[in-house]
Amino acid sequence: MVSRDMDTKVTSRRRSLLKPELSTRKVDSRETRKNSLSGEGKRSNNSETNSIRKVKKCVKLNVNGEDENVVKRKHKERKTLDQRENRKKSESFSRNKVEYKKNLGEERLLKKKKKRGIRLDPHDTSNKRLDDGLTSKDNNKEKQEDSAKEKTVEMSKNAQFRAICPSPSVLSFVEDNLLGRRRDIQIKRAGYNIELSAPLDNIPFSTNSERDRIEEPVFRNKLEFFAAAKVSSSFPPVDLPEIAFAGRSNVGKSSLLNALTRQWGVVRTSDKPGLTQTINFFKLGPKMCMVDLPGYGFAYAKEEVKEAWEELVKDYVSTRLGLKRVCLLIDTKWGMKQRDHELIDLMERAQTKYQIILTKTDTVFPIDVARRAMQIEESLKSNKSVVQPVVMVSSKSGAGIRSLRTVLAKIARFVKP
Repeated sequence: MVSRDMDTKVTSRRRSLLKPELSTRKVDSRETRKNSLSGEGKRSNNSETNSIRKVKKCVKLNVNGEDENVVKRKHKERKTLDQRENRKKSESFSRNKVEYKKNLGEERLLKKKKKRGIRLDPHDTSNKRLDDGLTSKDNNKEKQEDSAKEKTVEMSKNAQFRAICPSPSVLSFVEDNLLGRRRDIQIKRAGYNIELSAPLDNIPFSTNSERDRIEEPVFRNKLEFFAAAKVSSSFPPVDLPEIAFAGRSNVGKSSLLNALTRQWGVVRTSDKPGLTQTINFFKLGPKMCMVDLPGYGFAYAKEEVKEAWEELVKDYVSTRLGLKRVCLLIDTKWGMKQRDHELIDLMERAQTKYQIILTKTDTVFPIDVARRAMQIEESLKSNKSVVQPVVMVSSKSGAGIRSLRTVLAKIARFVKP
């Protein structure tokens, strides 16, 4: 009995152990069946969709009821036809263009070809006028003159100035007096003391006795201010010969008076145009009176005041009896302006003697100083009251100051003390 019970227990245990394996097998078989079935369904579905698409492609029709492939073929045919037409048009256009250019070239060649004139025998005068040759020559001369005038008009003022060729005498004067823009080394090599305010005014390595012998004695006197006038009625009485200094504002009139007498500060100077607003009278010893006139042109003053200055200068220049000479100062860099020409015309009408003095020569090159002097001399050749030559000076370097002293001293030489 016991053995039978043991056998039943073993068999039951074996069955219990085998049961999960069988269950798992059953599950696996079910899953495989399901997967196979789903795969077959998918395949069947894919095949169905592909067949539907193919049918759609085949059966796909246009809106008008035409097949799509037919429409595409027609579209391609139209494109090719349009391309052929465009090619034909471009070829015809290029041909026409080439023909047009050829025709133009032929026309130009025909125009360039000169017409053959009738050849006349020069010795045969039967069919020829006597004045033919003369008229042709005159016409050629006129044409040449017209072309020369056109060239001068076309040239700018600066180009005309550069084209001026100074005379050898003017160039030598410029070089001897070291006029124009110079380096300190050049002045030092000439023997002048650079440390002085106006080195070229001093005679190199000179003593007082040598200076007294060479220089004009008039300018060794003391410069003294004695009168100023705002109106022509307040002019002082004429006792001494007067030399007036006129010019545009800021041209250097007051600075030149100080440089001539070597008495810096007696005549007021400033960089601001229009400082001198009255006619100032200065005595230079018993033989000369120097007059500083107010400037005309640009100045830091009202228009009414400037007009009053100009009228005062005109009255003095045209009516003053003791006036022996007017030194008209011109800036070397800018030359003569319209107001300068107006004052010159006034002095010509009043027969007042005047002399042109170029100032600020140290601001330009030496050749330009000579050109400016030549330009002014040629422009005033026909004037009667002008005193030649043009004097060139620089109050800063002292160039030309000694030569101006000798020119002005001649006026006071015959005056009795």
